[in-house]
Amino acid sequence: MGTMMAAASTVDLLTTTLLPITARHFTDNLILIGLLVAMNRICGFLIQPYAAWRSERGGAAAGPRRRYLLRAWPVVFGSVALLGLLPFLIPEHRHATALAVLALFAVNLVLQASVDLCYGTGDPLYGDTFDRGDLGRANGIRMVLTAAAGVLMTQLFIPLGDRHEFWPFAGTLLLVALAALAAKSLPRLGHPRPVAAGERYRPFAPLGLLRDGALRRKAVCASAVLGVLALTEMMHALFVTETLGFSLAVLGTTTTVASAVSLLMPYPVGWMVDRWGPRRVLIAGFALVAAVEAAFVLWVDDLVSLTLTVMLFKAGWVVVHLPVLPLIFEAVPADRRGATFAAVQMTRAAATSVLVLLAGGLAHVAASYRTCYVLAGAVAVVGLGFALRLRPHPGRHAVAPLAGSARLPAPHAPGPLR
Repeated sequence: MGTMMAAASTVDLLTTTLLPITARHFTDNLILIGLLVAMNRICGFLIQPYAAWRSERGGAAAGPRRRYLLRAWPVVFGSVALLGLLPFLIPEHRHATALAVLALFAVNLVLQASVDLCYGTGDPLYGDTFDRGDLGRANGIRMVLTAAAGVLMTQLFIPLGDRHEFWPFAGTLLLVALAALAAKSLPRLGHPRPVAAGERYRPFAPLGLLRDGALRRKAVCASAVLGVLALTEMMHALFVTETLGFSLAVLGTTTTVASAVSLLMPYPVGWMVDRWGPRRVLIAGFALVAAVEAAFVLWVDDLVSLTLTVMLFKAGWVVVHLPVLPLIFEAVPADRRGATFAAVQMTRAAATSVLVLLAGGLAHVAASYRTCYVLAGAVAVVGLGFALRLRPHPGRHAVAPLAGSARLPAPHAPGPLR
């Protein structure tokens, strides 16, 4: 499952790094290019909640969520391949035509929608599979594999793009193929509910669940986590190269050094989540991230301070991000996991989009990239306040063996948490 979700994150990396370069073959209009990239957020708002809702219904034989993943990954593979080949399949003299631009939009839309179908189905599947106090460590393994896939892309396949721009797409295809194979070996789990006669998906219905105060506080915390990452990363490259005056090589080196944190920290942090509960770890993560954002604003002005702060941010990001999935599914009945995830996902996708637009406007008015870090720090403080208001789970979190262990109680006879 970790391999599968790491491949999904690689598609996101491809979207942010290579999609604008591919789009330049067809248009110089930055608004159109920005809209192409924004499809990632738009589909995250619309497709992921639908996938979470729909994958809980019908098809118990193969596991409802597993069935949707088996269908989605081949579509992701085909759309990644087609997106990378599109500049070469369409003759160069036709690149600037409206038909070519429309084809680019169509292929990108299919790609973003299909990968968000994998996210919207895969995340609730974690709640189905690891529901005995081991979701923190399972999510930690996922983060380790995601970080490893990111290092593979940034250190091998993306640099090979200087030789031929299809190489990054080839690396993504390799990981997506592994994800498709992994989906076939997924456990046949899930809690299907038959589709009632006349039952239809209402796009904004999940937001009605936010009337529950506990879920609303979880949604705000999850939104703050995603918002902090988006705000910190959106102008970071320009901050390093223009404000501090460093080269792209320095930007790449500091990012690579920080990636070591992503490989070493997730599993121990996941153990802490399983041991002490997501609320305590989340509080510590928000406090650390707020301090790091203050360091970006007040302290970073040379290579040493930049490297240390980037490493601390990556550490804080692991601590604050890893508890989110266990927090979302904590004490949620099996037949409501999809709807609960949909409500949180819609909230954090919408909130992050608004924050990014706000940060861009403020940075333009203030003429300073540090404005993004100021806003990220404020968001972390808000998240900390809501995390402190989360209600501790009444049951004590004990470290249980990971799913599949011989010591794990049978599914029909769960043992008590100690």
